[in-house]
Amino acid sequence: MTPINSNTNKGFALLITLLIIGVVISVTMAIVELSLKQLELSVSSRDSEVAFAAANAGLECAKRTRRSASTTIEIGTAITLDCFENSTSPVSNTGSSIIVTSGGSSGKVYRYQPTIDWSSADRCSEINIVAMVMNDNATDPLVISGLTSIFPGYSNDTKSCNPGGNCTIAGVRGYSAKCTEKTNLGTLMREILLEF
Repeated sequence: MTPINSNTNKGFALLITLLIIGVVISVTMAIVELSLKQLELSVSSRDSEVAFAAANAGLECAKRTRRSASTTIEIGTAITLDCFENSTSPVSNTGSSIIVTSGGSSGKVYRYQPTIDWSSADRCSEINIVAMVMNDNATDPLVISGLTSIFPGYSNDTKSCNPGGNCTIAGVRGYSAKCTEKTNLGTLMREILLEF
């Protein structure tokens, strides 16, 4: 009978051990990579919700201000937004940058662009309000253009407001960081647009 070579068995055991360690390390690395991707998705999802909440809060603030300060807005003087225990400094009308296509004698256009840095959390809202105010004796509609440059993604470049009405467009961008940090890498932005 031939003796079994113990040196050959030792080499075979070492090879099997290295293979098992390699498989265990590969599986561990795959699990770690999957866990890191899940964590990244969770953070991104949370930041997306924060940005949407900031946009929604800004929109509610814009609607409230449009109702409560309607007289101030409709004569084009500076407004202050005071919503959810957060205030802005007075914001002036910048409506002269809006192009009136027709019906300029029928009414006026006012634009306000306040920014709210929410004190209760790391979030920011940039509000953009365009108010079209018709004269009481207007006979022609007021038509403005250039809206796609003001509100990216707006369905039309023009907006018409019929005699007897006051038309408002509010666009709000919400950020998942403070206003001073909104351009930082990883900050998410969500936008809401409403006509009323």
